[in-house]
Amino acid sequence: MNASDAPSPSRRTLLALLALTGTAALAGPTGATAATTGASTTVAGQSLTPIAADPDFVFATDLSGTAGSGEASPVDSAYWLGTYEVTNSQYLEYVDDSGADTPGYWDGGTYPDGKADHPVLQVSLDAATAYCAWLTDRADDASWTFRLPTEAEWELAASGPDSLTYPWGDTAGTTYADPVLTSNYNYNSVCAAYELAEHGDESATYTATGSDLYGQSFPISEILSIGSTGTVAGWNVTASRTGFIYTDVYDALTATGGYTTPVTTYAGGVSADGVWDLSGNCWEWTTSVITATHGGEMGQQVNAIRGGSWYANLNSCTAIYRGEGRDPSGGYPTVGFRVAASA
Repeated sequence: MNASDAPSPSRRTLLALLALTGTAALAGPTGATAATTGASTTVAGQSLTPIAADPDFVFATDLSGTAGSGEASPVDSAYWLGTYEVTNSQYLEYVDDSGADTPGYWDGGTYPDGKADHPVLQVSLDAATAYCAWLTDRADDASWTFRLPTEAEWELAASGPDSLTYPWGDTAGTTYADPVLTSNYNYNSVCAAYELAEHGDESATYTATGSDLYGQSFPISEILSIGSTGTVAGWNVTASRTGFIYTDVYDALTATGGYTTPVTTYAGGVSADGVWDLSGNCWEWTTSVITATHGGEMGQQVNAIRGGSWYANLNSCTAIYRGEGRDPSGGYPTVGFRVAASA
């Protein structure tokens, strides 16, 4: 199945996009035809944006989030970074050519309808590294080498030399006036706003074993709520295993790849260098190994992930948020990747 043959974005996606500002055209990069913009170039089907070196780079925070305590991590050489997160359609081309395993939410050897230009998820760091090697072999110029970025390279591209909180500046600019969410990026409030606007009166049933409300059903509007600045209540109440993520509605959502959006959706969230989705949509792998200070991997040696996701809260989606990581052999429903390259 070619990306050009993929169905149009689903009604679910279209409805979500109506609530956004700065939305790009729905037609985004598909397969090996990613658009070239500004100083970007396209190599082996990947749109790449140049990022300048910064030998004086220092992380804005340490792994615990303390501002001003980040360690120096020089970025001595200029590099290229994927303009977009790697999409389902791009990964399908790799799967078809290499025989690699498909992500768990794909069915029949391909991605869900309407998600050609959404970021691919449930790809382990090991599999993402193999994808990069495949791109290197496909490059017409043998001087190109594809890889995954380091954590310092990722933050430098997302936050810039001024250590901006977001790729576009120091304020999120998010507002919610029922039922309209205005946002520069895709995070859990985008999903919550859609559910409230389209299914608020419908019931969701708690399915998590051990939940205080296991088997009980409630209208989604009684589970989720959104504040005026885009904060979400009722998404995840860990102690009681309640909240939206412990319901059958959420289970059905993740079974088809979660509430991602096409990688050209959020024009208001583009970085100064022209890189998209460095906040939200999906977490992105880096090659840097850290001791996690947040999430279920707290205290473990893992590979740092950056950028937040469709599932994450607004605090996790900043350009300077650190401390999250995952085991490199695992595939996760909120983690994807973008490539880096050297030439």
